Order: sequence, then C-alpha cells, then structure tokens
Amino acid sequence: MRLTRRQLVIGTPALLGACAMSVDSGDDTATPSLPSPAPERAPEPAEWTPPGTEDEAAFAWGLQSGDATAGAVLLSVRSTHTELTIVVVEASGDGWVELTRQQVTRSDEAVQLEVTGLQPDTAYRWVVLGPDDTRSRIGRFRSALGPDGWRVIEIGATCCLGGNEPWPSLSLAALADLDLFILAGDTVYADNAVALEEYRGYWRAALSTEGLRALTARTSIIGSWDDHEVGNNWTAETLAPGQFDAALLAYRESLPQRAGPTGGIWRTLSWGAVADVYVLDCRGERAAPDQYISAEQLTWIKEQVSASTARFKIIVTSVPISDYFDMLGTAQIDDRWQGYPAQRDDLLTALGSVPGVLWLGGDFHMGAVASLDPPGSGGPAEGQWEVLVGPAGSTLNVLAELYEDTTGQFPVLFAAWNVTRLRLDPGTGEVRVTFVGDDGAPIDQILLML
Repeated sequence: MRLTRRQLVIGTPALLGACAMSVDSGDDTATPSLPSPAPERAPEPAEWTPPGTEDEAAFAWGLQSGDATAGAVLLSVRSTHTELTIVVVEASGDGWVELTRQQVTRSDEAVQLEVTGLQPDTAYRWVVLGPDDTRSRIGRFRSALGPDGWRVIEIGATCCLGGNEPWPSLSLAALADLDLFILAGDTVYADNAVALEEYRGYWRAALSTEGLRALTARTSIIGSWDDHEVGNNWTAETLAPGQFDAALLAYRESLPQRAGPTGGIWRTLSWGAVADVYVLDCRGERAAPDQYISAEQLTWIKEQVSASTARFKIIVTSVPISDYFDMLGTAQIDDRWQGYPAQRDDLLTALGSVPGVLWLGGDFHMGAVASLDPPGSGGPAEGQWEVLVGPAGSTLNVLAELYEDTTGQFPVLFAAWNVTRLRLDPGTGEVRVTFVGDDGAPIDQILLML
C-alpha cells in the first residue's frame, strides 16, 4: 500500500467553518459543535438462492441495472433464449420477498424493462429464468435514498477499459456491494465500428468479460460516454450517416439509462439529501470553435447544481475540467475543457460559491486528485476539487510519474490500473477517496472536506 502523499485536504468550507455554533444556557461562551457522522448503511440479508441452474453460455453477457431511483430501476439482459422470466425480490427483515415476476420475449439485442414500486434505500436481488430450469447469475442493486435519506453512501467509479482484460479491479469492486458505480467513459473502444451490428459486437465482448460482467451484476450503473464509444476523437463532421444513432443505441442497450431533458445522455440522478449525480455529455455537442457543450446543457448544469439541496453535488465529466496547463501545455487542448475557456470559466464561476461540489473526470489514463485551478493562480475554481478516476484497462499515462508538481495542485497523482472508491459522509462533509489496484490494495487515498 503506497500512502506517501499528503492524506488530508481541507476544502471549502474549512472544517471549523462548517461547524455550527452552540451556546449553553449557563455559559455565554460560544463553542464549536463538531459535525456528527451520518449513519452507516444497514446490513443486507443473507444471499438469496433462486431456483434453477446457472447457464453461463445462455447468459454470457451478464445482467445490467442502471439509473436506480428511490422507486424504480432499469434492467437489461441479453440471452440466447427468446422467452425469459425476470424475477425481482426485495429485502424484508432477514430475508427476501418476491416483488415482481414478468415474462418477456426477446425480440432484439437485449430485453430492457423498468421495474417500479421499489422502496427507497432498499436491497434487491434479481434473476432471469430461461427454459428447462436454467437461469442467469444473481443480480444485485439498491434503490436510491428517498428525498430525506441521510446516511453514508459508497460509490465506485472508473473509466477507460482499453486493455488489461479481464479488468481485475472491476471484479474486486463487485465484491464490495457498492451503492452505485459510475462508468465515466471509454467503456468500449469501438473505433473501427460504423454500423449498429459492429458496435454491438464491441459491447458483447465487453459485457462478457468477467470484470465487467461481475460488476454489473452486483450494483447499479450510472454511465457516461467519451469518444471511443463512437470513434476516436470523433466530431459530427467525421461520422458516417447513421453512425451516431447506431453508436448511441448500442450504448444504451448495454448500459440501461434514462434519457435526459432533451433526450440526450446528460441527466441527474438523486440519492436523497446526500448526493445528486449529474452526468454531462462532453462529446456529443461539441462545435468549433468555442462550444464544448451546448448552451442548453450549460444552462441546465448551472441551474441544477445551484438549486440542489443535496449535501454533495457529484458532476461527471468524461474529460477533466481541471487546469492541466503546467503539465500538458497546449497539447490536445481542443480535446479538453481548457480549449473552451469561455464556457469553462462561465461554469466554474457560476458554481464557485456552491457548497459540496465534487467533479469526477476520466479519459487521461491516470489517477489523480486535483484542485481545479492551481493554488494561488487566481482562477475561478481554486477551491473546487476533481477526482480523476481509473483507468481500469487502457495504456497508462506515464506523465503521472514523470511530472513534478511544484504548484501543490495534485496531492494525488499516479499511473496504475484501478477502481476509485468514494465514501461520502454527509454529516461531516468528508469524502474519502481511495484508489484500489488490481491486487485489491490501496494505491493512494485522500480525505477531502467539502
């Protein structure tokens, strides 16, 4: 375990500044009252055992659950069978009760359905039954917290699965039974695909790889995309007719998700009073020379985050928004937020006074925790933090090991395959960030105060 870097960062507000002041009636001296830790998650019942025998060949592509809310979840399954039965059970006391049993017919690549009637912050298991007493592996997910839900939540995140199969860190993350998991982009590298069936082939290969297969069976997914789900560094002008629609359909077939306000992938998922998760689309709306995201998306994210009453506001951006100029200069600046300074400054200035904002970025093939602007730079976001998640599989970025950080901007910076885990305590405002490697050991960790 390498823990050689600075392990505690005091963000904004500072620790004592976040404390309430209380006064005893017999003493006129005000003393700070330290924040109280939020409750931990209640234990889940012992594992449910469904009938039937698991048929790995018929259900080679695993199970996927996505965009869970307090009352509903999206489920997805591929199978060689046509007639299937989906069974969902709900935690009740020390055991499980059947919530729903639905017979479905697979008429295309995947069967997807929304299961409603969930109880907030509750554990669920599910299985897909085939003919002749066969079944899939057992799936697990949790419904999101209700509007007033208040406890510690644990999130996993990674990106960039362009190698290192079978992605050992994902299999290890599956064992943690996380509340949710964020795939921040480049889950497949479908750069040679153009037609729908070609994109589907890349997704079939990824979903049948044990790391991803294990992960999606054990927690719900919130997915974003970057360029490789469509094509390397693609723009609207470089795509063939129909290519974008084919890539988007294959993506949504594989990682079930809710459509955003305009039908795109940018959207909000709420986890009660603890966290709102905002998924940006930092690829699909770019337009030269100065549009990184559309005006509609920019207005939406500013308004949504500013109005949020959740303790934490998690913003998923597939390419980092941090200032990497000292490390990268102008290299590929048009492929990251820094190449669009007007929109970047507008967004960061608008959110500068919003408490509890944490950015999650991907794409750079290294792990990092960064102040969005270097300390002392006078930039609009010196007090905001970004966690650069993953990669779980792609070629590692050696700059993380070669760069000498003289600014203090990067208290964590390394190159290793990993899954990033975030433990969010809304009572104290603490976010413990731990980067876990393929061997299950922490690579680095840090405590952020938001």
